[in-house]
Amino acid sequence: MKSVNQYLILLLWLVSSLSFAQAQEDCLSIQDDYVSLIESGKFRFANTQANNANGEPLASINFDKLSSYQAYLDGAYQVVVNKNPRANMPCPVVTKTYQQLAIKNQWSKTPKISQLVAPFELAQENNDKAILLIHGLTDSPFSFHDLSQFFYQQGFTVRTLLLPGHGVAPSELLNTDYENWQQAATFAIDQTLNDYQQVYLGGLSTGGALIFNYLMQQQQVDEKIKGLFMWSPASKAKSDLAWLAQYIDGIPFVDWIDLDADIDFAKYESFPYNAAAQVHALMNLVVGEGANASRQMHDIPLFVVASEHDQTIDTAHTLQLVQQWQLASPIEQMKKSMLIYYGDNNKLPSKLVDVMKVIVPECSAESLCSEIFDVAHIATTNSPNNPHYGVNGQYRNCGHYVTDAPRYKACKHNKQVIKGEVTAMNLTRDLPMQRLTYNPYYQEMLEAMTVFLTNTD
Repeated sequence: MKSVNQYLILLLWLVSSLSFAQAQEDCLSIQDDYVSLIESGKFRFANTQANNANGEPLASINFDKLSSYQAYLDGAYQVVVNKNPRANMPCPVVTKTYQQLAIKNQWSKTPKISQLVAPFELAQENNDKAILLIHGLTDSPFSFHDLSQFFYQQGFTVRTLLLPGHGVAPSELLNTDYENWQQAATFAIDQTLNDYQQVYLGGLSTGGALIFNYLMQQQQVDEKIKGLFMWSPASKAKSDLAWLAQYIDGIPFVDWIDLDADIDFAKYESFPYNAAAQVHALMNLVVGEGANASRQMHDIPLFVVASEHDQTIDTAHTLQLVQQWQLASPIEQMKKSMLIYYGDNNKLPSKLVDVMKVIVPECSAESLCSEIFDVAHIATTNSPNNPHYGVNGQYRNCGHYVTDAPRYKACKHNKQVIKGEVTAMNLTRDLPMQRLTYNPYYQEMLEAMTVFLTNTD
């Protein structure tokens, strides 16, 4: 009898130990399991049983039936909770924005992934001015946790939008259309214009393309819009083969360009052909040959942040678009616009310096930027102090090595790595390269943004 009891005690201990280990799994600990996660695709697919509180399916937002922005925020959060396979996973990545939201919503000190990727609002006590921030392809509103604090401290109500197909799992982008993104952006912009006296619009990458697209469809724009913020705005893909994605996506069972571990809670790592096809179609509406004749330019001041070495978007194409936008504005408005350019100012379009203020930051030997090999497309909005993407963040972006297992492992674990954009030159360097996920010139950017807001308020 004694031996039986001993076996029972041992069994109970094993079960409790396993339960404890499972309970301790969080968004940081799963990063060590990237090899099996690449193979299994555990976090690559959304939950298919998505129900609301009444047991009815809630897989998407019906923007036509929303009564307020708060109704949108509530519904979007519920979609994330229902469909994201990691929605309830603890994630000890605590930003100032999360702390502010936690007080408002009575959340715990340790975030859940759903709370970090869902759209949010930091509201002032008045309706004087607001900024709407729209993230990029494969991203989430977490991209704006740092910048939201800057705008809130400037007296803005800060609103963010979660684009359909995002904040859940990469499989959601297998069937998402760019029209879904347009509908979401239109709702968010129109609702914010309805609710506030002064409005600024800000977009990262695809978010910027959506804002341009919205405005270019308007014969006249609301005078409440005082300025646009564009970080790495999407115009034309860096790859000349991006247009092929729409055709490859039509081949049965050929769905994915990249299959990665998907350990980044805030940004998809696996990438489907359909996502590339949809953003290509959206960008064509902004800069395509067929769009040029019908699009409307407006005299709204621009604040643009772009890197010459961006390997996602063709920055030269973006700067041509910016120059065209500026040339459609009166001189008084042109002078308010600003471009922060991380690159060689000799590569700028010849007329650009005449139609807006251009800042090319210099890097001193003792600065954070001195150890950086070019500013990456995905880095512009994040502070070096970001607890996930910043200097001391545990996460490393290494997806460019996903087909090279030894280099991928070295990028993830080596003490000595370099940081920068995934240019051909950087990938040939001796040390493995971690794609840069924070802006080494972040503070200088905030100072320039302050000037822009002063000039346009």
